[in-house]
Amino acid sequence: MFSIDRIYEAVWKEPGLGMTNTVTVHIRRIREKIEADPKEPKYLKVVWGVGYKIEKI
Repeated sequence: MFSIDRIYEAVWKEPGLGMTNTVTVHIRRIREKIEADPKEPKYLKVVWGVGYKIEKI
């Protein structure tokens, strides 16, 4: 599992203080490319209160 701050810091090499919208937008765009139905993701899922996780199928 990856927190939004951890994702931001890994990608942009800066502290991810309050940049939740930036990560959320990029996650949505990735889902649109990899998911058959982005509104019902199978691979890239939200873990409420934690961040995101990648599911293996």
